Amino acid sequence: MPKIGIDPGHGGSDPGAVAANGLQEKVVTLAVGLLLQQLLQKAGVAVVMSRTGNQDVSLADRAALFNREQVDLVISLHVNSTGTPEPNYVSTFILAPGGEAEKIARLIQAEVVAATGWPDGGVRQANFYILRETDAPAVLVEMGFISNPSVATQLATPAMQQTLAVAIFRGLAAYLGLKPGEPRDIQGHWAEEAIRQIMAAGIMNGYPDGTFRPDQAATRAEVAAALAKLLAKLKPTG
Repeated sequence: MPKIGIDPGHGGSDPGAVAANGLQEKVVTLAVGLLLQQLLQKAGVAVVMSRTGNQDVSLADRAALFNREQVDLVISLHVNSTGTPEPNYVSTFILAPGGEAEKIARLIQAEVVAATGWPDGGVRQANFYILRETDAPAVLVEMGFISNPSVATQLATPAMQQTLAVAIFRGLAAYLGLKPGEPRDIQGHWAEEAIRQIMAAGIMNGYPDGTFRPDQAATRAEVAAALAKLLAKLKPTG
C-alpha cells in the first residue's frame, strides 16, 4: 500500500486567511486533514501528517518530513481568499503538467466540484513551496474561498468538512485503485465476488473499522439479520 503525506496548511501562530465571521483557514485545513487521514487509514493506506494540532510547522520542515518518510504523494490542504467576496470556485494546484501530480489533481478536482457544487476553477500551475520541494508528486487543494461569506459559513460546519474530506479521498481512491466503501480485507479472498454481491444487494455490510472479516464465524443473530434482509427483498410487492 502507498504512503500519503497530508499537509493541513498553516497552523499555530499562522492562521492563514481569516473570514469576516472569524473562521480561520488553519482550523478548516486541520479538520479536513484529520478526517482525510481517518478515511485513508480505514482503507489500509499509511498516512504521514505534517501537523495533527494547532502548532507552527515551517514549509521547509513539512517538505523535509515528507521526503524523509519517503511518501508516495503529498496532498496539501488550503482555503483560498481574495479582497472581494464574490469568488467562490474551487481549484487544485500542481507544479507542472504532464506528470502523476496532474492525474491526481484532476481526479480530486472533479470529486470536490461534484461534492460541493461550487464552480470549477480547474487544475492550475503554481510554484508553491510544498509542490516544488517535495520529492513525491504533490498537489495543493484550494477548498473554496473563505473570503466568500456563503462559502465561509459552509466551511465552518462539520458537514462540509466531512464532504471535502470524502471528496478528496474519493479522488485519491480512484488514482490508487481503491474502492471507497468496500472493506479492505476482501480483495483476493476466495469469496470476494460473492461478498461484493451481497453487500451491493444490502443483505450484509462490513464493520465500522473498514473490514468485512470474511473468515470470522457469524453469530446466530448475524445470520438471522442477513436472512431477514433477504426475505424482505424476496417479498412480493403490489
